[in-house]
Amino acid sequence: MKVKTTESKKNERMLKLLAVIFAVMLWFYVDAEQNPVKSVHFDIPVQYINQQENYEVSNGVNTVRVTVRGKEDELSGLRKEDFSAIVDLSSAQVGTSEYEIQLKAPEMAERISYLPNRISLQLDQKIKKEVPVRVRTSGTMLEGYEISSTEVLPNKVTISGLSQVLDEISDIETEAIDVSGIINETTKEVWLHVPEGVAIEGEKRIVVHFMIQEKQGRVNHEMTVAAHNVPSNMEVEVVQSAVTVQLSGNETLLKNQQELANIVLYVDCSGLDGGTYTLPVQVEGYGALRVEQVAPAQVDVILTEKTNEQDTIPTEEIDEKNERESN
Repeated sequence: MKVKTTESKKNERMLKLLAVIFAVMLWFYVDAEQNPVKSVHFDIPVQYINQQENYEVSNGVNTVRVTVRGKEDELSGLRKEDFSAIVDLSSAQVGTSEYEIQLKAPEMAERISYLPNRISLQLDQKIKKEVPVRVRTSGTMLEGYEISSTEVLPNKVTISGLSQVLDEISDIETEAIDVSGIINETTKEVWLHVPEGVAIEGEKRIVVHFMIQEKQGRVNHEMTVAAHNVPSNMEVEVVQSAVTVQLSGNETLLKNQQELANIVLYVDCSGLDGGTYTLPVQVEGYGALRVEQVAPAQVDVILTEKTNEQDTIPTEEIDEKNERESN
């Protein structure tokens, strides 16, 4: 029997090793051709869990992009439903903070990546507050008429929404109410105008009651101050007899001379002796108009005692008179 030499044994082992290497390379080649490595992508919706009832995420992301790399036969069974992206808000506070997005996936973690994996979130708190109702009108009133008062029922409403939204709201408007042609007391039922991001608790329709009057105005008139209740033995001089009176009321009546003539300005001189006095200007008989102001409100008055009529007769006339009486 022929004995193998050391050299031949070595060559035989080398051939076997080369055969194994060739077989492995061939397997990888065939596998790469028939079952190649590839990547698949999934857009996974983000779930926000453990969120407090009165908190709301105002700038969160909706999805994360998940990339999985592997053999085609391994990836073929993967579905979007196999993954979940979660942000835990159990310890979240109002304001802006960064949170981790946790991905739950099949056992292929070393070949899975996803973006974003962290996110900056703005959390806001839902609140309620009471605000007044503001009436908004449109159209033009008929000439000579105006709205004297507006009653709103209810005049306040409770609104709810995120604090950053409600902080900017000081009132709630009605829908525009057309007041064209209204000349009498009128009641309207209208909807409230609800801003975006705001909810109104309760009824969203309100009642608005308009009181209508002829248009009011304000004018200044120059008038004369008279002296009343002057003692019979006194003569009076009103130093500044012309004053300015500010009147308000119906615009038509403000132009009516008869109505203006009903207004009397005077100073009361009752019980005064001779001298100079500063007296308040008083008003009477101003009818449908309102006296808003008198300027100046006080005037100086000079009272002097009347001269005896006999003292003013010349001496010659007195002598003639006495002579006639003696005859």
